[in-house]
Amino acid sequence: MKKISVLLATLFSLPLAAQDNIVNQLARPVPGQGVITIHQDARLNALLGKVYDPAQGKGKKIQTVGYRIQVYAGGNTRNAKEEALKAARYVKDNYPDIPVYPEFVSPRWVCRVGDYKTIEEADQAMRMLKKSSGFKEIVILPNQLINISL
Repeated sequence: MKKISVLLATLFSLPLAAQDNIVNQLARPVPGQGVITIHQDARLNALLGKVYDPAQGKGKKIQTVGYRIQVYAGGNTRNAKEEALKAARYVKDNYPDIPVYPEFVSPRWVCRVGDYKTIEEADQAMRMLKKSSGFKEIVILPNQLINISL
């Protein structure tokens, strides 16, 4: 009978131990010490103690702030579109590892390249592009980068 009561006590205390996270431990009153009150979103409490599983986040898009290099900026004419696509082809052919984004950003056609997290990385790539290409005006611009998690 004693073994059964110990087993039942252990089984019923397991869910309580799993719910005991750092926030609950801090908020628990301790005699002779102050009381800590934590105000935070309940969703954060739900995440505490969980282990990240990369398979769950597969295919999720994450937006981060980064930098791109603008190698061409023209007008809104057909000729400007062709020039932006020409600049994109040049970068794709000579630097296949650099992503290229020819796009219409109102009111002009532009060609931006790269997905750089730091301005130092972007500056290094910009210097490389300036040396080897005939681009007249190359500039680094802050940009929203969309990463697709693996």
